[in-house]
Amino acid sequence: MKYKVYKYDNYNIHVLNIKKFKSIIVSLTLVNEFKKENLTKNALLRKLITTSSNTLKNQIEVTKKNYDLYSSSFSISNGIYNNSILTTFDIEFLEDKYTEDGLYKKALEHYFDMIFNPNIIDGKFEKENFMLAKKALSDYYDREKENKNFYSINKAHELFDEDNLKSFPNGKKEELEKLDEYIMAEYYEELFKKGNANIFIIGNIENDNIINLINENIKDKLYKNINPYICNIFDKESKIKEKTDIEENNQSKLVMVYKILNMTDRERNVVLPIFNRIFGIGNNSKLFQTVREKKSLAYDIRSLVQREESLITILSGISKESKNEVIKTTKEELNKIKNGDFTEEDVEDAKKYRKLILKGFEDDNFSILGTKINSILFNNDDLDQRKKNVSTVTKDEIIKLANKLSLCIIYMLEGDKDNEKN
Repeated sequence: MKYKVYKYDNYNIHVLNIKKFKSIIVSLTLVNEFKKENLTKNALLRKLITTSSNTLKNQIEVTKKNYDLYSSSFSISNGIYNNSILTTFDIEFLEDKYTEDGLYKKALEHYFDMIFNPNIIDGKFEKENFMLAKKALSDYYDREKENKNFYSINKAHELFDEDNLKSFPNGKKEELEKLDEYIMAEYYEELFKKGNANIFIIGNIENDNIINLINENIKDKLYKNINPYICNIFDKESKIKEKTDIEENNQSKLVMVYKILNMTDRERNVVLPIFNRIFGIGNNSKLFQTVREKKSLAYDIRSLVQREESLITILSGISKESKNEVIKTTKEELNKIKNGDFTEEDVEDAKKYRKLILKGFEDDNFSILGTKINSILFNNDDLDQRKKNVSTVTKDEIIKLANKLSLCIIYMLEGDKDNEKN
């Protein structure tokens, strides 16, 4: 794979030239400052932009257009990276040689029409499509609460102080009711005016035709802004916050959140995935083997890394009577790692698994693209660096990282029925 960057006044274009895939992906990324009040706006805007434009008036016309472009796909996603939020506009389409000459031109015209020609008339989104999008998002929120894993983690993270609160990027139903067609049209304009913009392309790019066409379409539509991203670095322990909610459910969900104090870039990028594999990911992890297999205290238990936020979240499905014992055992397993009570074989097994994961990334164009975006915008290692660095992790580094974990939140979504599985 060859990488090249084209630098312009208000944006950069990054080209990842790779021949192993038949499709080309173009991603316009905007990095904006994280604001909690914008989460719901982001979620609604994703639905508004992907379901219509001033050219394609409704979802049926958009779907037909994608079909006519040999099932090209247009999508929008959001990701939270501590003090910033990433909005990504993606299109994937087949190379011309597998379809017809000039497909890339038609696909990119459609792509930029969806992004820069939204269904806004007289300073507001068109009423009918707006209401359909709002209803679809409202229905999503209703379904979201049914996912107790997601819901319990979200509720646990709400216990953070306002300065450290980083909820999931879907917003809340109560905020949705406050939004109208005018507010969303204003927010659309704000997103582009304040965002730090980059364009990424991955595929078999043999000439500058795509680059030239992109420049023609985004000229004067993007603005020069600084990337606001800063890694979250906790420098001191904080008082543990605890909360229990009770809901009608057959199974309780226990969430324990640990801050990682003063984590270095190497620990964040290289050591953390290896530590987490040993501690709490997979059937061979210390948590799974002890809490679930040996003591039968949980139906399931896993630890989830939030690298940019310097957090590890442990989620377990339990009966409510097991809460204190699960907390105690989780602390004990972490203390064992802090004290070096694990083997070199554990380290090597974790490295092997990590290498397999990274190897899998090489066979997926979106994974390759995602790691490149993260390396450029959010100070992560790129795919080649990740593969090289895995082998260098030592047991002492894992011990040192484990000793930086500080428990800060214990949240219980308690089911009101005992000893039953969902």
